[in-house]
Amino acid sequence: MRFIAHECPSGNMHLSFEDLIVEIIDPNGNPLPVGEKGEIVVTHMATSEFPFIRYRTGDIGALSDKQCDCGRTLPILESIEGRSTDFVIGADGTIMHGLSLIYILRDIQDIKTFKIIQHSVEETEVQLILKNAADLHDDMRHAIIAKFQQRLGEQVSINVHCVKDIPAEKSGKYRYVISKVTSA
Repeated sequence: MRFIAHECPSGNMHLSFEDLIVEIIDPNGNPLPVGEKGEIVVTHMATSEFPFIRYRTGDIGALSDKQCDCGRTLPILESIEGRSTDFVIGADGTIMHGLSLIYILRDIQDIKTFKIIQHSVEETEVQLILKNAADLHDDMRHAIIAKFQQRLGEQVSINVHCVKDIPAEKSGKYRYVISKVTSA
């Protein structure tokens, strides 16, 4: 598949609409209006061997209806926010970047490393490796739960526990936030 968008001299990302259909969808697979953020979905029209129809890229972005100063009339991809698995969804449906939870844990000095796994909008797991302590203090556990619930929702179950190891992903990379909440 070709590139979805190309940057112009004015710094905007123009969509390659000559042979692509690019949609922004909500978690239920419904197209979103211009300016609203959601998952980028692509249909590639110029391949005869194996067409890509509504291919889910896993990226979050938004379309723009602005006209570019460069003079090109191709639509503009307003923003690309990152992978959908790096985002979490609050109990009220709000999509938040994983950094909103990462910053909570990075501010706690006793934490060496961590992994946040959102199993569903009702349940989030926090795996911790602590620097010095063998076990998690109740005060720290309660503080983490309270701050996560402020962002995700008071009714969300937050399971905080220590682990001995946080293995890398199959790619060899370490991920701090993984959302298993499906986007459609």
